[in-house]
Amino acid sequence: MTDSTTAPPSKSSAGQPSSGANGRVVTGESIRLEGVVKRYRGQTKPAVAQLDLEIDAGDIVAFVGPSGCGKTTTLKMINRLIEPTEGRIYIGGRDVTAENPDKLRQSIGYVIQSGGLFPHWSVSKNIGTIPRILKWDKKRIAERTEYLMDLVGLDAATFADRLPKDMSGGQQQRVGVARALAADPPVLLMDEPFGAVDPITRARLQDKLIAIQHELGKTIVIVTHDFEEATKLGDKVLILSEGGHIEQFAPPEEILANPASPFVEEFVGSGATLAHLTLTRVRDVEIRQVVTARVGEGSGTVVNRARAAGEDWLVVVDEHGRPRAWPSIAEVSAKPEVSDYLDPRLPVVAQSSTLNDALDSMLATSQGGVLVTDGRGAVIGALNIASVMEAIRGQLADVRDDDHVGYLDHTEGSAPVDTPVIAAEDESSAADTADEPSAER
Repeated sequence: MTDSTTAPPSKSSAGQPSSGANGRVVTGESIRLEGVVKRYRGQTKPAVAQLDLEIDAGDIVAFVGPSGCGKTTTLKMINRLIEPTEGRIYIGGRDVTAENPDKLRQSIGYVIQSGGLFPHWSVSKNIGTIPRILKWDKKRIAERTEYLMDLVGLDAATFADRLPKDMSGGQQQRVGVARALAADPPVLLMDEPFGAVDPITRARLQDKLIAIQHELGKTIVIVTHDFEEATKLGDKVLILSEGGHIEQFAPPEEILANPASPFVEEFVGSGATLAHLTLTRVRDVEIRQVVTARVGEGSGTVVNRARAAGEDWLVVVDEHGRPRAWPSIAEVSAKPEVSDYLDPRLPVVAQSSTLNDALDSMLATSQGGVLVTDGRGAVIGALNIASVMEAIRGQLADVRDDDHVGYLDHTEGSAPVDTPVIAAEDESSAADTADEPSAER
């Protein structure tokens, strides 16, 4: 299996994938809600009242709002886990309120918090759940499973036969996403999918979702309580108030620049500064090139290559170009060949990561730089804290928030500016992360 593994695109209702912005392939379908109402028995007010909404094919739309605003209810009405009391729901132009709900759910991917995996099934069996129900043949299921494991950043040889209990929370969530995509559905629904993992893992899962969306072009609806997450992931953000009332439905930039109501202004409120930081991505900042080396290469050759490029550091990568360690040339010179050491504190962000993510990664690992990877986890360069801070200050210049400015000024001295701080080569520490994909470190 290589990083070039691909799968055929989904077909639209017309039989062919369509092209979206920038010429990318869109395999998702539009979603339209017309006059959708949900009343629960015994409640005087509807949970959702007269909701009209149209989501374009291939978009990620994030639902946010206070507790009780109907965001999860609305999400579940799309695949009819909750039946609407009134109104119509259309997917790709067809009225799904008239369809068999079980068959409908087989055609829509669904991801919940903590993955929701079957605990006594292996990873590969979990991923193949819907294809087996749809009576795919074994060869097709195996090929699809391998492709999806590669897509979500899990090595099939390592993880296919593992049980969920033998995996980290982030890895389980990746399996949950792979399972939801197994039958190549046009629509993916996600209910607080990253709420149960730590902040660094959460940022990496968000980046992986963006990379998957860039490759597959599905229509994704995600419920989150985190406005910063909504602005990072969403092509559009839907802000709801009590009763499923739409306060604003617009791109994140528009919501931040022009809140549609006092409710939106108050809801965005204290999170506005961090949300502004999510609008600038790592790909928007100049990325410095790095020298790479493969495990087992002769140290002399590698060191000469780094010196010729004027570098004091180099990045050790695996066969797929995914980073394993970031040693100095002095550390490499101490051994006859490049070590297979896996650095458990390796700071890594994706091109789709925000500047806030990059800064968090540096601070969490006490290092002054961060490696940047592409959608499949291969290293493409590096950022140091000075360049990130400069870009962040540019963002904050337009945001009047003295508390955040003070925080960022204080953190600048927490790590060296020009070089990463590298953990000592301790083989025992690498064992603690043996079940983590190397691109995650």
